[in-house]
Amino acid sequence: ANRYLDFIEAGIDVAIRTRLHEPDTNIIVRRLGRMRRVLAAAPAYIARRGEPREPADLAQHDMLIYNLAADPFSLHLTKGDIDRAVRITGALDCNDGQVIRQAALAGLGILIQPLYIVQGDIEAGRLVPPLIDWQLPMLTMNIAYQNKARLPAKIRVFTDFLIDYVRRTSRSEIWSS
Repeated sequence: ANRYLDFIEAGIDVAIRTRLHEPDTNIIVRRLGRMRRVLAAAPAYIARRGEPREPADLAQHDMLIYNLAADPFSLHLTKGDIDRAVRITGALDCNDGQVIRQAALAGLGILIQPLYIVQGDIEAGRLVPPLIDWQLPMLTMNIAYQNKARLPAKIRVFTDFLIDYVRRTSRSEIWSS
């Protein structure tokens, strides 16, 4: 689900979450990894609207926004020691990364997504990343589970497996443990 469900009400054992802290102190949060986020657009969009040359140019573009981000309408980009903040508006804002990806592939605008969602599209040339010298803040992925006096073995084994799996198999340009 692309929303934060209550563990007890929803009967959740383990959740993958992007927020750093849970409001419920009975939830344990373990870091899974950090991933790069990128800007990307279809070549047809860039041909029609032009490629942004500076972060400020993004304010004039059709942005495809993941609306569950911490501050979805503000981008912070860095290049070396230079920091830029840009307020953006959305041609589309949505709570599903795959819908945003499809909108970008259709040439509707520039998306802001974790690299794992669009890496294949970038490699295939279906999407191109503008402003490649500028970096967005990394997105932290966490595993969250209930703090129980006796953690069930299935939760302990699964979380240990998932953390190990991500560290062993992840591409370094996408994930950083």
